Amino acid sequence: MSERIQVIICSTIIAVIAIWLPFYQAETSSLLDQYDYYAQVIWQEPWRFFTAHIFHLDTTHAVTNAIALVIVTVFFAHHYTVRTWFNAVVVIMVICTTVVWLLGTPERFVGLSALIHGLLLTSLLLEWSQQNYARTDWLSPLVIGLLVLKVLLEMMGAMHSAILLSAGSDYGYIHLAGLAGGIIAWRLHRKRLASLTA
Repeated sequence: MSERIQVIICSTIIAVIAIWLPFYQAETSSLLDQYDYYAQVIWQEPWRFFTAHIFHLDTTHAVTNAIALVIVTVFFAHHYTVRTWFNAVVVIMVICTTVVWLLGTPERFVGLSALIHGLLLTSLLLEWSQQNYARTDWLSPLVIGLLVLKVLLEMMGAMHSAILLSAGSDYGYIHLAGLAGGIIAWRLHRKRLASLTA
């Protein structure tokens, strides 16, 4: 089985878990309170660095994000091995959660959308770097610019999501934190740990 297919399978497994969790949450009402990002307890309960990204507010939120995660992965899986894809996912989740904590807003969040923003940015930067950042390759920088513009408009309140209306107006900051994680994941892509300390 090719590495590309394995990466797509990994993203599909995460997507299926994310879709299944809202049904399980309906059975256990306090589940979301135990696993969402909550600024007051994030350092005492570090699993929230990861679980906040897998849990969702409702099924629509979960399905939309799950589909987006798989689509981004399908388009850019050729840039990853299973290890580098999971490394990117973990780096984006940890950096995103840390940036949200540093910004101080929002107090709580859930969802894969920050991971999707970060993974999309990492993938676009990898795609552009494959072209040696050629000025003739205008598609990757254009999409990166549009992605950053979208997040800035969300932060200013000029762009709203019907899916995220119940999440409040702070999701732009969450997406910004995902982009920050994406930049760091791109810089760390395929680097050996020993080379980072030298």
